Amino acid sequence: MNPFTFLSPTRINFGEGTAAGIIDALAELNASNPLIVTDAGLFANGILDPILAEFTNAGLGSPTVYKDVPSDSDVDCVRKGIELGRAINADSVIAVGGGSVIDTAKVINIGLSVDGDVLDFEGINNLTDPLKPLVCIPTTAGTGSEVSAVAMIKDHSTGKKLLFGSRFLYANVAILDPSLLLSLPPRLTAATGMDAVTHGLESYVAMTTNPMSDSLALQSLSMLFTSLPQATKFGDDIDARAQTLLASTIAGVAFTNAGVGIVHALAHTLGAKFSIHHGVANSIFLPHGLKFNIEAAAERYAQVWNYLCTAASNQTSLNEHFSDKFVAEADPTKAAERLLDAVKTLTNLCLLPTQLREVGVPELNDSDVADLADTAMTDPAIMFNPREATPEDLVSIIKGAY
Repeated sequence: MNPFTFLSPTRINFGEGTAAGIIDALAELNASNPLIVTDAGLFANGILDPILAEFTNAGLGSPTVYKDVPSDSDVDCVRKGIELGRAINADSVIAVGGGSVIDTAKVINIGLSVDGDVLDFEGINNLTDPLKPLVCIPTTAGTGSEVSAVAMIKDHSTGKKLLFGSRFLYANVAILDPSLLLSLPPRLTAATGMDAVTHGLESYVAMTTNPMSDSLALQSLSMLFTSLPQATKFGDDIDARAQTLLASTIAGVAFTNAGVGIVHALAHTLGAKFSIHHGVANSIFLPHGLKFNIEAAAERYAQVWNYLCTAASNQTSLNEHFSDKFVAEADPTKAAERLLDAVKTLTNLCLLPTQLREVGVPELNDSDVADLADTAMTDPAIMFNPREATPEDLVSIIKGAY
């Protein structure tokens, strides 16, 4: 067995109504004057109202809320958040939202905690000291950013995603309250859920996988295949919401410790270029990446398939959703192909697009596709892929996904 290091320092509070414990979480971190980072839609919909009420009830007044985070956050948004946080002398950061909000909050926290321009800390392991306390309250079930050590924001001047990665980016506390997801629209439920599915599958076959991340990846996939179609179709099903939310976090711990792969490299690249939602981009590329990797990872994919088959024997809803597709297969390649088919079925059940042209990507000439492939080759995610890819391979996948 290869040596490995496994790290998951974030404390996780899970359960309906747990967002009401925000004041206790801050008190344990010796903080009382946070900058709350969210987006305008969540703020207008009243998602933050119970959280803000906790501050009033505790006699702490009204906390400062930065609600200008867009769906595809960028450097300008981060800089404005840093300016506001410094103006109020924030002693902590609370993120309430999806992956874009949480990633933005992480990078804002860099700017509030260290001297110098925040972009000076782009890249891997460029932070040397702990940051201010960070509490993450996800309102989507997909990114796993609440338990990851990375953050990505867009640089519009280059059209690329900027990666920040450090053990100091882990949140101190992640509060998983499924009641905050009840109003999440079906399309966003499905898209973020497929992001989590991609985390589970890519981390299980990654070059740096390990037994601890393996167990988490398998568990997350079983929960997602079971609950994601239900949560998408019946958004008020609190049990389905709870399952997808917890599964997303579990997959987040898995991929943070094992890595992702070619699907994320392509999703990052085309998502940044054409403003495609990250979960949708992953969903489109996932079947193509899985098919490409079968040559090198059939045994690992077969293990996933047969694990799902075992889970299906105890989960009536799995077979109900997938029309009794889950039958164990001894041949690794055939089992991997069955898994590929199940991924396609899951995408269809969630009514997500399957081609780039469906999400507004224009028809690209060969030169444009080659440039995108070259950019994807430089994405850090691709280094963990189980099969080495060439620019020509990526060109083929992009064209196949169009």
